[in-house]
Amino acid sequence: MMSVRSIAFAMACLSAGATAHFHVGDHEEALTATMPLFQAWRETHSKEYSTEEEWSERLKNWHHNNERIEAHNNQTPTPTYTLGHNEYSDLTPDEFAQRFRLGKYSPGIVEKEEGRNVARHLQEDHLPLQLPDAVNWVALGGVTPVKNQGACGSCWAFSTTGALEGAKFVKTGELVSLSEQNLLDCDHQDLGCSGGLMDDAFKFDEKNGGLCSEADYPYLAKQGECNPMKCEDVPGSDVTNFYDVPAGEVKALLSAIAMQPISVAIQADQFSFQFYKGGVLTGNGCGDQLDHGVLAVGYGSDLETNEPYFMVKNSWGETWGENGYIRLSRNASGDYGMCGILKMASYPEVA
Repeated sequence: MMSVRSIAFAMACLSAGATAHFHVGDHEEALTATMPLFQAWRETHSKEYSTEEEWSERLKNWHHNNERIEAHNNQTPTPTYTLGHNEYSDLTPDEFAQRFRLGKYSPGIVEKEEGRNVARHLQEDHLPLQLPDAVNWVALGGVTPVKNQGACGSCWAFSTTGALEGAKFVKTGELVSLSEQNLLDCDHQDLGCSGGLMDDAFKFDEKNGGLCSEADYPYLAKQGECNPMKCEDVPGSDVTNFYDVPAGEVKALLSAIAMQPISVAIQADQFSFQFYKGGVLTGNGCGDQLDHGVLAVGYGSDLETNEPYFMVKNSWGETWGENGYIRLSRNASGDYGMCGILKMASYPEVA
């Protein structure tokens, strides 16, 4: 339901006399035509703006993003992936990057990348002898529902818990949602809402003997004080070892995913990633300057295009992407694959 203030703003924006509030030159008529779409989006995502100036600014951001989305989707030939609106459509690219600590706002993964534990590389005897054509750990029951990190650069914690949840499921057959807040509050090797590294989080778990459950230690989207007595560690979440997948090797990552969900780092600060909606992401939409931790949960080939992909779980909520997931092409050029997915992958063993 729209508030009285929102209705007043909408009426002002739609009235002929109010178009002067939105000085966009030749785009003024297009901006006015966009208004009903913006209104519908705003109501869907329960967006409220406190001033008419903020309303005006968010409308212009939304309109600009909408133009770029439609330009991509209307290309000929039809792209292998589509873009679409989500709850972040009223943000500029810079605001989006700042919200999730991407690009220039991401000191964590970028700065710590060279500090990986190179002594724990994946060994050949850990790999399955024969790879299946497709793997989907979501369908197999080894992946918890999509979570939302909020305005906090805690992607590393979500990637870590996802890998631990998957490892526990493979070992015990039980899926338990683990606490990212436990890591934010207690893992001081990483940087809380300013970024981190999954390997460091695995080391923290290895030293401390497991993590609490999400239910007992819920997520707050901000770093707090560590309280080790807050809850008991979930049985089966204790890291006994972890392995780094050799960088740049597609078969090695496929082999690792065939065993369990895998923590991976990617570059996610590009427009094509912000507004990804469906299909297999191909082309030059992102590079390999790692700034975001996610979870590789499967692989396969698209039924319509036959494009081979990695299936990735994100932590930006279910309105983003394919209900919170993205499929990245396995045919990307460059040494480290689409969005750098081959550059820094790792996974834990648990007791």
